[in-house]
Amino acid sequence: MLQRFTLPDGGILTWREYGDPAGTPVFFFHGWPGESHQGALIHEAAQEMGVRLISPNRPGIGGSSRQPGRNLLDWPPMVTALADHLKIDRFRVLGLSGGGPYALACAWALGRHRVPACATVCGALPAAPGPDRRRLSPIYQLMLGTHDHAPWLLQGALIPLVRVARIPPPRPLMRLGLLALGPGDRAALLEKDAFRLYFPGFQNAMRSGMRGLWDDGHPYASRWPFDPAAITVPLVVWHGTQDRNFDCKGAARLAATVPGAQYHEVEEGHYSILRNRARPILDSLLVLGKS
Repeated sequence: MLQRFTLPDGGILTWREYGDPAGTPVFFFHGWPGESHQGALIHEAAQEMGVRLISPNRPGIGGSSRQPGRNLLDWPPMVTALADHLKIDRFRVLGLSGGGPYALACAWALGRHRVPACATVCGALPAAPGPDRRRLSPIYQLMLGTHDHAPWLLQGALIPLVRVARIPPPRPLMRLGLLALGPGDRAALLEKDAFRLYFPGFQNAMRSGMRGLWDDGHPYASRWPFDPAAITVPLVVWHGTQDRNFDCKGAARLAATVPGAQYHEVEEGHYSILRNRARPILDSLLVLGKS
């Protein structure tokens, strides 16, 4: 069930909860394009492992108020406000794909007194102009280049995309589209019940419209407003060797900049990793927070 909370500035933040309502609190940050329904991907694992999974929608997504021009560090105060509203003093953070930088931002900004541990799963890499962009998929490189030089063109392209993408594709067309992914991702997305878990988060993000998607994607094209090397919260990074969105070498390099960070590289894709490795990922986050 989608829930709503009024932030101190009067804005609205929406969220969903999964897992065990009485469990250890973990804030789950969705990818891009995505929204809070992505938390359903690990509901069963969280329930079995005693994890209360709180999955908020970032501004402009899933009913949360827009905040045009925001950056990664505008997110931690919102998470803190929601945690205070829920009377949660300390909480772990888990960022999937595009949620990865937001999880790192919370670790950097809030410190160990609020965040005992942080995990990223196939997290987005720094995407500001420079050599790091070469570690991104060609489609992301194209989108970022367009963002830099002709943002109006990218915004225009998003308008028909958000309309068409709200409609579940026929299975034959879906199979054709999945050819661009690795074998692990194709297998995971074509499983009988996989689509009902993956598609609603994508579909609901598209319902937020072009402006919401633009607001949520814009921070990736800018330099991160914090230095990962200054993160003191225990960090575990999970990445798939078959990930065609973000290169695992870039993920390993990012993890190496954070003192004491753990790095796990597994034979998974960008979409299959959380579905197939939810339990060890959650376990690593829970154990790390106790160390």
